Amino acid sequence: MKLFEEILRQSMPVLFLCIFGEILAGLFLTNIQEYLNVLPGIIILVPAVMGTRGNILGTVSTRLTSGLHIGTIYPRFRKNPVLSTNIKAGFLMSIIISFITGVVAHFACVSLGFQSMGIVKFSLISLMAGFMADASLILLSVFICFFSFKKNIDPDNIIIPTITTISDFMSVLFLLISVHIVQAI
Repeated sequence: MKLFEEILRQSMPVLFLCIFGEILAGLFLTNIQEYLNVLPGIIILVPAVMGTRGNILGTVSTRLTSGLHIGTIYPRFRKNPVLSTNIKAGFLMSIIISFITGVVAHFACVSLGFQSMGIVKFSLISLMAGFMADASLILLSVFICFFSFKKNIDPDNIIIPTITTISDFMSVLFLLISVHIVQAI
């Protein structure tokens, strides 16, 4: 029963904050929807970019927390080969999945009869948004895991809801920045 109470005590405040974070991300998305419609088919990337960020960061984060618990990762940045391997794997997954997302988005538009901005622009926007989001979010994930672990808070109780909520907002923000860059090219 004590473990149950501890999980609730550590998780519930974070989950309540995540509710507000997701609502803010939705409001942000609603306010930029018109801007996203400037490039043909770009709106199809929004759920894909948001979803893949959460999946990649969830994978990296759970590997980090497992490593912290079993002692293969230490809560410091220096001389931490397992940590750097996990970070590199996260970036590689991001690049591969972002490229595939751009290609699939193009073919989804074409096969469903929607206007597409083209495979190159789709892939470029997806790659840029994915890389920028993951560059900041992987480091944030490491920081949250290390900070909570050092404070005797089980990172498993807070990292996934926290990082996925933040990634939803950041994914849309970096998608918007990527659209702006590609549109200027």
